Amino acid sequence: MSPSPRARSCWAGPNRPSTTRRPLPAALAGLGLLAAVTTALAGCTNAPAAAPGPTDAAGVVQQLGQVPIPTAPAAAPTPTASPGHPQLLAIGAPVRVTLPGGVSAVVTALGPDVVLPSNTTTPPQTVTGTITITATSATGALALHAADFSSRDETGQAVPLAASGPASATASGGQPATLKLTGTFRAGAAQVTWRTAGTVVAIWDFNIETD
Repeated sequence: MSPSPRARSCWAGPNRPSTTRRPLPAALAGLGLLAAVTTALAGCTNAPAAAPGPTDAAGVVQQLGQVPIPTAPAAAPTPTASPGHPQLLAIGAPVRVTLPGGVSAVVTALGPDVVLPSNTTTPPQTVTGTITITATSATGALALHAADFSSRDETGQAVPLAASGPASATASGGQPATLKLTGTFRAGAAQVTWRTAGTVVAIWDFNIETD
């Protein structure tokens, strides 16, 4: 009896496909990588949700601890002036003056308070303004005299000042003094100068608006 014929492939000819298979170690490596990625994704998916944060101030303090409240910055020191060492200031700024005879006081120029006409639709060329000088003595007595104050505008033209009320006032023993000076001003920048014994002690700058 003749032996059974061997099974033959149904493929014939030179186009028979290759029977080479993927090496086993590479296939296992691919499966390991896939498992690692799957595990990582599962871990991200199953991560617990973040706990909700506090919604009120007490809860925030309890969670973060007591927060120190910042202190306010210290106020700028008051500039000091004396004969021979004057100060240039903006209107409304105080100046601490030291004068011969042990006099020390804080002096401030305020204003000007401007009176605008109400019966015109066009800005006036000039307006009447009142400058208020205040003084508080720390030591000694400080006398304010209307004649010790002068004013000029931005062109250098003098602006005559007149006392509105008493022409002098004295600050002493914690008792303040107030002096009011009135002048006629044009629109623009101007200044008021204070002199003691003919020497400039302080100059205050300001602006006049007529509209």
